[in-house]
Amino acid sequence: MKNFFRYNVVIALLTLAALFQLAAAQQSPSNAVNQEGLEYRFDITVDFRTMTQADGADNCLPVTVEVSQSAHLLKQLSWPIDKHYSQFKADGVLEQTNGKWHWEVPELGGKLVYCVQLNHSRGERYDSRVTTDWALFRADDLVPAANSRVRRDSRSRTQLQFLLPPSWSSVTRYPEISEHHYAIDNPDRLFDRPTGWVQLGKLGVRRNRIADTNVAVSAPVGQEVRRLEILTMLGFTVPTVREWFPDFPDRLLVVSATDNMWRGALSGPGSLFLHGDRPLVSENGTSTLLHELVHVAMQREATRDADWIDEGLAEYLALVLLNQSGGITDHRFKTALEEQQRWGDTVKKLASKNSKGAATAKAVTVFANLHNELGDGKFRELISVLAERGPSISAALLRQLAEKVANRPIQSIPE
Repeated sequence: MKNFFRYNVVIALLTLAALFQLAAAQQSPSNAVNQEGLEYRFDITVDFRTMTQADGADNCLPVTVEVSQSAHLLKQLSWPIDKHYSQFKADGVLEQTNGKWHWEVPELGGKLVYCVQLNHSRGERYDSRVTTDWALFRADDLVPAANSRVRRDSRSRTQLQFLLPPSWSSVTRYPEISEHHYAIDNPDRLFDRPTGWVQLGKLGVRRNRIADTNVAVSAPVGQEVRRLEILTMLGFTVPTVREWFPDFPDRLLVVSATDNMWRGALSGPGSLFLHGDRPLVSENGTSTLLHELVHVAMQREATRDADWIDEGLAEYLALVLLNQSGGITDHRFKTALEEQQRWGDTVKKLASKNSKGAATAKAVTVFANLHNELGDGKFRELISVLAERGPSISAALLRQLAEKVANRPIQSIPE
């Protein structure tokens, strides 16, 4: 009888506590927005449908950024005035002050509409281009980099959609929700702005899954781009890349073209551009493709006066990765390092904003010496540290990190 009485008392107390919690939740302002209501959404739409017209490629492209929110989570977006963006219109208050645009986002969201020019030249060629048959550009250029003022505990979700001519297709580094419609997720950003390379138009695309990475190689049809050769080389090198960089992206996009594009290569988040005329392996044993893969794998960059760290490390590891993947023999690897050393002997100072040619070759020798000084295990440990997100890498920070890994002074890093 006592146990029965105690049982009923416990049930009554638990019921009473639940009722108090329910009443408090209904009265508390902090619970006015549930967990689902703490999310605001960006829907970005870019209209390429006029690009097939004769003069359409020179026009700026209409972009619509629509914000949806059930409470006033996103309050303001601000971005620098830039000549590539024009004709801004928005719901709510939009104004220019101190060289910036400021958009006061309405409480329940609204639309921002503008025009973007994607043709960017490098001398007589382009590193971003829109033609009547295809387009090749960085997704970063679609939306200006903006500072946001938001409620502290809120989060964003973004989708990107392209409106294309009937014969066009699209490829990005993001998963496709539906045709030409992509989901963008970057937990580190309050505004999930799209990044990485994009290619649109009449395309030929080769795909494969390599070492847990979904790889796509794309180029406009009719251009001399060896998609299958690129995919084949990635097939035997990406597994080694992932050994060195376990956090390498699980999706990789390689875009290419030849028609009036800049004759080089450029990396981006989860993607890279490689001109169709670039050899996969040069006569000196280096590989532009692997060089850019290292840049894709690295999640932080060097300081402005230490570009030799970015470029020298990428060039040295490209040789290491090619050698360890079986692409070049140990003898060719040694010969390639000797050639780099001879080329860089004339360079007295590495510190600069842009490391090229002989300066990068000298930096290759620095990292080769550092590899020998640390030993393979410690050097790999250092590379893992450098690949993590963190502050930009200066020569002093490189030395500090190397000495921490080695637990002793390091001689091979220049002052």
